[in-house]
Amino acid sequence: MQLDLFAHSRPVMLRNDLILALRERQSAASREAHARLAGEYPEDGLLIPAQRLLDQLEAPRPAPFSSHKDAQCAIEQAESALADSASTVFGAVMASDWMTPVWQILADACEKLPYQRNIPSANPACMLMRSRCWDAAEAAIARIPNWRRMPEPLAWMAEARFKLRGLGSVWPLLAELAWRAPARFAALARRLDATALARLLRGFESEFATGDDADFAWFPAWALSTEAKLVDGLLEEHTPEYSPPEQAAWTIRQLLILERQGRHHEIVKNRETLRDLHPELFAYYMRSR
Repeated sequence: MQLDLFAHSRPVMLRNDLILALRERQSAASREAHARLAGEYPEDGLLIPAQRLLDQLEAPRPAPFSSHKDAQCAIEQAESALADSASTVFGAVMASDWMTPVWQILADACEKLPYQRNIPSANPACMLMRSRCWDAAEAAIARIPNWRRMPEPLAWMAEARFKLRGLGSVWPLLAELAWRAPARFAALARRLDATALARLLRGFESEFATGDDADFAWFPAWALSTEAKLVDGLLEEHTPEYSPPEQAAWTIRQLLILERQGRHHEIVKNRETLRDLHPELFAYYMRSR
């Protein structure tokens, strides 16, 4: 049987026309391309996801949300049906770019809602993070009262500033995130594209951690033991909680400073403090001396 190349290329051509029009956010052209594909190939799998994207293009800009519940519903709809449809139509990488204006629109609609810890996504900062608008995200996070004391906005700020200024600018935020929410720190640290951090994470997981994400609360202290040059940049100020993992980090920082100064009596006292806080960490620290 001879293959009819034109017959087989026809649906491909129609799909490509639809994808191109949607990618360029051309509403009228998308509508026409969708109608042509539906008319000739009504069972084509691209039609339903493409229709969702077309509906989004033609939807009126939403009014400011009056409640966190309304915002959450709209965001969940965008996360599920819309983002999934974009991935189906464009593929994951291009879908992320296509969704950027959607997140920006939702950020504007969330503008008047105060931050709620139980619904963190219903905040403009979260939507701006999704759209990779790092400057605007940083400003929005800074407007959240006490953002530095809450894991979610703290993690947002660490990521936004990393994207804007690099790893050196966010070590203190990463340390505080590790103490407050070690699992959240682990997830963020593994995602950041930072060679120095990735190397430390590999060392921590192979030489010290037991496999529990809770172990990452001790990562700042371990990192100081491993990289003495972090002494001037990893820690910024005590948190109100001042947990044992944080105490250990500050103790090691003090030890590194005392070692530079050769103050042996105080070194002994601080080593005793570290040993009481975490004997295994103390043993690791001593092996590097």
